Amino acid sequence: MFQGRDARLNPFSFFRRPPLDLSDHRIARDPFPHYARLRRKRSVQWLRHHGAWIVLGYDDVKAALEQPEVFSNRPYSDMDAVLLAADPPRHRPVRTLISRYFSASELARLTKVAEDSARGRLGGEIDIVKGYGYAISRDVGAAIIGWDDAVVSEIDRLEEATPLPTVLATLDRLADRSTLMAQLISDGGGTIGPGEARSLVRLLWLAATTTTERVISRGILRLLEEPRVREALMADRTVLPAFIEEVLRLHPPEHILPRSTTARARLGSVEIPAGSSVYLCVGAANRDPTIYPSPDELRLDRSARRQLAFGGGIHSCVGAPLARRVVAAALNTLLDRAPAFEAAEPLSEIDYFHTMTALSPRRLRVRT
Repeated sequence: MFQGRDARLNPFSFFRRPPLDLSDHRIARDPFPHYARLRRKRSVQWLRHHGAWIVLGYDDVKAALEQPEVFSNRPYSDMDAVLLAADPPRHRPVRTLISRYFSASELARLTKVAEDSARGRLGGEIDIVKGYGYAISRDVGAAIIGWDDAVVSEIDRLEEATPLPTVLATLDRLADRSTLMAQLISDGGGTIGPGEARSLVRLLWLAATTTTERVISRGILRLLEEPRVREALMADRTVLPAFIEEVLRLHPPEHILPRSTTARARLGSVEIPAGSSVYLCVGAANRDPTIYPSPDELRLDRSARRQLAFGGGIHSCVGAPLARRVVAAALNTLLDRAPAFEAAEPLSEIDYFHTMTALSPRRLRVRT
């Protein structure tokens, strides 16, 4: 009846659902219902449009994160091949080296940088994204890396639309003007050369700024959206850590962590071939209803079961303790110094930066 597979001659082709494209802006600006629909179908499945496997259930994502020898971080090689994309055994000595820069004394020093920065940025109407969240994160990042104001100003002049390769090249060029680069080479004892040190400087800057800024911005937006939560924090600041964990769970800075399989792998009942692209969807795992009852609600009484916004296994974010401290400093300062802060524009009109892997406000005007 039908000639070959020509959809124009097949009346039933009209009812076929097109392959899901997670990068479609209509999906990217609110991906969570789509994650939920996919997860209800199966925790691990093939995305035809992307030519990749997606992992959505909490237990399966966590299992993959804990198998770096199979689910390799190699897709991050262009960002940083020294730590972020390094697989065992190379990963451990570099992570041990980097961990020195997040000691208890350094965390205390950098927390004070965040607190001082936050106190100096409140007053009148401000943009919580660029004028507060990013500005605080930038000051902390500069303190980690040892960049002066002139270098930071040069980075600030990069436009939001600047292609990532240009951003990385700029950071590499400026790495020579940091104190951290020489320190990495010295502390590395011959294992870290100039190229590796530049890559690590680049990674630490991006992690210290973008990641933390997104969590600060989202946290303040949730306080504007949910007065009951804001009242709870004002009444009892000891619940702030629980609030931060819920913001991280509901709005991870990166929704999808890419991996590549080095060998045939099995997650649950699904076998994934070697050499496959895999998307570990922490945005879906963090809202898995089998782990988190009423998963889309922000609740301050959640159990301590760990959310996956900072990854897991050997590649869990080495700066996560600092990120939590910086976010807490920003939120505490705002609540202490501007308890009546309010949105300066309708929240329904907020413009969002949205890609397949991230969703964050571009601007959030607030009267303090």
